[in-house]
Amino acid sequence: MKKLLLILALAGLAVSQPLPARPGGGHSSSSHSSHSSSSSSFSHSGSSWSTHDSSSGASGSAHPMSSLEALILFIVIVAIIIIVIRSQAGARSVVTAPPAQYRAQRQQSITEQIAALKQLDANFSAVVFLDFAHSLYCKFYEYSTKPEFSYLSPFLSTELQGHFERSQPWTVSEIVVNSLRWLEVGTSGSDSDTITVEIDANYTLDLQGRRSRYAVVERWQFYRRKGLLSAEPEKMQSVSCPQCGGPAHFTDAGVCGYCGASVQKGGAQWCLGKRVVVSTRAVPAVEGLAAYAEEQGTQAVTVKQADLIEQMNRWQQRYGIAEWQQFWAPFENDVVRNYFAAIYGHWSRRDWQAARHLLSDRLYETNAFWQKMYVERGWFNRLDNLRVEQIVLAKIDSDKFYEAITVRIFAACNDYTEDAGGKIVGGSKTSLRRFSEYWTFVRRSGAQRHDKPYSLSQCPSCGAPADNMGQSGECGYCGSKISTGQFSWVLFLIEQDEVYCG
Repeated sequence: MKKLLLILALAGLAVSQPLPARPGGGHSSSSHSSHSSSSSSFSHSGSSWSTHDSSSGASGSAHPMSSLEALILFIVIVAIIIIVIRSQAGARSVVTAPPAQYRAQRQQSITEQIAALKQLDANFSAVVFLDFAHSLYCKFYEYSTKPEFSYLSPFLSTELQGHFERSQPWTVSEIVVNSLRWLEVGTSGSDSDTITVEIDANYTLDLQGRRSRYAVVERWQFYRRKGLLSAEPEKMQSVSCPQCGGPAHFTDAGVCGYCGASVQKGGAQWCLGKRVVVSTRAVPAVEGLAAYAEEQGTQAVTVKQADLIEQMNRWQQRYGIAEWQQFWAPFENDVVRNYFAAIYGHWSRRDWQAARHLLSDRLYETNAFWQKMYVERGWFNRLDNLRVEQIVLAKIDSDKFYEAITVRIFAACNDYTEDAGGKIVGGSKTSLRRFSEYWTFVRRSGAQRHDKPYSLSQCPSCGAPADNMGQSGECGYCGSKISTGQFSWVLFLIEQDEVYCG
């Protein structure tokens, strides 16, 4: 049965409608709208989530299929493929955006749950946790069939630690996490707290020389011993030793290869306890590069934080501002509008590295993959006549380490994709495309404030030209890491308005 699930997953039978071809809205090969082609679950403490295969989390081996079973399986797969193709020929998949009221309620529920966790852990930071989850997801698959998988031992439940057999004939690479969505934050357990997120991602699987790309949606539940106080971001944002901060290099027993500390699962850092694959589908290598589906949710009501006015008042008090406009006017113009123009300008010119100092690590890495795909094809995604029509404040959040501001940006441009010869392969060079997106900017709490507007062409730490930024977001002149928001705002996240829940 496990082989059946694997083959169905690799067959990629689910089909979803492509998204627009901008950063944050089209290069995701997103599985968000696809139907599940397979599902499996793994757990800690002997429990499991719902699954199509009740034995998948228990058995470590699979029986070989007989010739008759293989023939039946082949006939079933062919029949399903024919049905899917016929259904797609007669109807177009349409994703319906959840009502704004539902998403606002969802946001409020998650906000309250995170606030409850902060009452128990004053150091908890949503920004830091999402960075950690992103890092672990990438390492989980990158190391999946390699000896390095043992390096992750303190961050995986016992069942998950032994999930991948090192002898499997595949490797996973080019891992792209499109989005992480909060599902639940639980603090009522007697022994541990939990956080559940939904991860929309895609990756390349190399099966004995045959490379295929897959889009997946997964639900990951993390647990951590109750009563812990989160460490500083430098020890929490990436998969590293909670004691010395060194890169994860643990033995199967959880002993750090650098400092020798023994780290128990969930005893110092969040540990992945349950993992569910909700959907899997195969995607063409170039899907999304020239896909232009109709925009969704642009006319929907903006999802705003329930206590937004209160948060604005707290911001004013924190920084001694008499009127909100004293902060908002320069932020709206110097940060939001300027970043928007610069980031999408670099994207359109296929010069993503030049925007490195304006982006968080994971946002840069996610879209760097798709820029690479454009380069390999010799294509450009052009965003001509780009203009911002309106900016709406949606959310303000702060914790001990980070401040975050989310805005909804209404914009328009001529969005099209052309090849090296100037031939249009997608979109329109003449039709104006209107869209809106939620952009979240973050900076470290207590970051040095500058009286002058932040220069997008300079390193915010040393003032040198921002033309020598490394792949990891470090200035080539002063060595400061800019992408953490230590010195000024960085764009942390772009979310489409049909899925944004706060």
